[in-house]
Amino acid sequence: MTTAQDISRYSEPSGMEVTGFVVFSATSNGADIKPEVKRSLTLWPKIESKKGPFIYGRGDAAVCERFLRCGAEDAFIGKVKEAIGEVGFICRQGPVIVVSSEDHSTWGTALAHPSHDAVSIFRDLSDTDEIRLTFKLYPQGVPKEAIWAIQPFVRKLRRNEILFVKGSVRMEIEVPAEGSFVWQGNSGEPMGRDMLGLEVFEFMAL
Repeated sequence: MTTAQDISRYSEPSGMEVTGFVVFSATSNGADIKPEVKRSLTLWPKIESKKGPFIYGRGDAAVCERFLRCGAEDAFIGKVKEAIGEVGFICRQGPVIVVSSEDHSTWGTALAHPSHDAVSIFRDLSDTDEIRLTFKLYPQGVPKEAIWAIQPFVRKLRRNEILFVKGSVRMEIEVPAEGSFVWQGNSGEPMGRDMLGLEVFEFMAL
């Protein structure tokens, strides 16, 4: 069980098993694929968020998959399995492209995936360092009512980095004006009614 004393000392990540997330440094930032990813958002209906100045929508599955995996090769699926274990069939959710349409905004605290035994994958679509995403991640298993007293691990993703987060981790996402990212979920079973939960990021239920 995680105690308040343990939580207060939480500072550096040390692996998926301990922290519930991993930041993977890819050998490429996928810059040559980004324009194609952004164009794919125009092919599907877009949704205006009810919780902030965000627009999101489906991305082309093949194009977004190439972008998410770019520079990661076999390590990509290895990180997914590290989070959810060996399963007979991996169910994928998304991909979803999220864009901040106005000022710097925060997508409030929620679970990293609608399903507990799952993993979310995030990759920044920003073209410059000034509009990179910032993630605030809390220790896995910490109850919602306790996070106000916790100093989260804060990470501003570099353009060559991929964030893998277990569904049991609570997190916040800060998106600067014109910032954008791609999200994909992976789970051992379909989300089903999990996507109706109270702590679900809105775009994950698309």
